[in-house]
Amino acid sequence: MKAFHLDAENFADMQTKLEPQLEQLKIKQKDILDAELLVEEIFWRMVNKGKAAQVKVQVVKRLFGKVQVQMTAEGAPYSPLIELSDWDEDTDDEDYFSMMILKANRQKMNWLRKNNLNVITINVRSESNLQTVLTVAGIFGGLICGVLMREFLSPEAEAFICETIIRPPETMFLNALSLLIAPVIFFSVASGIIGMNAGANVGRIGSKLIGLYLCTSVLASIVGLSVAEFLFGNGVPQIGTIPTDAAVESYEFSMIKFIVDLIPADFVRPIAEGKILQIIFIAIFFGISINALGNKVAPLKELVGNLNDVFAKMMSMVMFFVPLIAFFAMTILALELEAEAVMIISKLIIVQLVAAPVLFGVFLIFIGRVGKISFKPFAKKGLALLPPAFATSSTSAVMSQMMNLCTGKLGVSPKISSFAVPLGASGLNCAGAMIYIITVCVMLLKMYGVELDLQTCALFAVLSVPITVSTPMVPAASVICIVTIAACFGVPNDVAALIFCLDALSDRIATCMNVLSNMTATTTLARTENLLDEKIYFEE
Repeated sequence: MKAFHLDAENFADMQTKLEPQLEQLKIKQKDILDAELLVEEIFWRMVNKGKAAQVKVQVVKRLFGKVQVQMTAEGAPYSPLIELSDWDEDTDDEDYFSMMILKANRQKMNWLRKNNLNVITINVRSESNLQTVLTVAGIFGGLICGVLMREFLSPEAEAFICETIIRPPETMFLNALSLLIAPVIFFSVASGIIGMNAGANVGRIGSKLIGLYLCTSVLASIVGLSVAEFLFGNGVPQIGTIPTDAAVESYEFSMIKFIVDLIPADFVRPIAEGKILQIIFIAIFFGISINALGNKVAPLKELVGNLNDVFAKMMSMVMFFVPLIAFFAMTILALELEAEAVMIISKLIIVQLVAAPVLFGVFLIFIGRVGKISFKPFAKKGLALLPPAFATSSTSAVMSQMMNLCTGKLGVSPKISSFAVPLGASGLNCAGAMIYIITVCVMLLKMYGVELDLQTCALFAVLSVPITVSTPMVPAASVICIVTIAACFGVPNDVAALIFCLDALSDRIATCMNVLSNMTATTTLARTENLLDEKIYFEE
């Protein structure tokens, strides 16, 4: 769109210049009015506080239907975001109502200082569902492509295509995710802690969040056991029995060791070894220390916020390739699954596909009862993240998108989302994994003739949470959990090969439920802390 310039003399013409461009892009009238109001408020602040002679205004259409209004001006450094951070919400302030307008639309604004220019961006329309549609198309297209390759190509041709065309970009994508996960989590958590200000708030909100995650995990274990027992019944073929003299491996979870291991011996090793819980500890410690120093480290606070935005942007750039990676991943899945594994997987998938909507319904009731707010907006908006979660099979990979959805679509304050979402992605939120682990364990026990009684079910519940939380974030980590729990009942470790076949598809469903569980706890926490913008939450 063609840019135009505003100054004190021609500002009255702003509406006639901006509105036609937004209408041309089919922006809703309500969003046009909001954009005009923000442009007006920001313009006068850039003139009065940024000492700008004129402001360049340009409507920009981004990928996937995103529309922004970009305001650029020379002058002294000025950011409405920094002004909002320093504002104490004094109702006697003559600028009170203008500041409330900016506060209500804080999530729509971004600021950049470059070459003595203030660049303020207003998000008028978020990205459309095009990437979601492309991801779903990639999933089904990859499965079809894999089936066709398996049917018409020789094993040598399949191997050549996988090694030269499919594997390299998939490996590069996974490497990029591994590169970014640690800094994204660190700066996001640190930024969230800085936003909470008081150390008491951090401890109180953190304790409440962990309690919510435990609640969703317990609910998931109950749903998983109930659905698995009901649907499996006697429909699983028995492939062996457990000898009466079998050496049963006991699992001992040491809470003391778990707590001690949260504190690393240095800063580098947690990042190198992917120990996310230790990274989160460092970030919390770092954020609390910055808050304790107050205004002395104001530039450092700003730096942390800017770095948080930078790494979040890098992650979103990597996630741009999700549809392509979904295509490649599903192609390989279709090529590698054997007919026998497909039969077993199909039964497990049926159980998970029944358990998943049941658990989602429980989450919606949880939001309604605990959060005391209508669950309908959450149900409608939350499902948008399922395709990328399914495609990547990683909660951490979609963490940036999750935070954007929580703040931009559900109205969760960044103070909550930047802290709660990374903490849940670290493994503390394991509702989806609980469903997966429990259903697979129930199937394995039935395949080895073990009857499920009340004691067995209770042991499942006791073992699943600590094993899942303490498992390192490595590929096929859920296989480690399942083998560990199954070994407690005498099931041989030989089943690991079978579980790896199951893991290829089942872990993707578990990731989807982990994402929904994470957003459920985050939204509920924001609501109970009065940090949920209901206007954004109920917005269509």
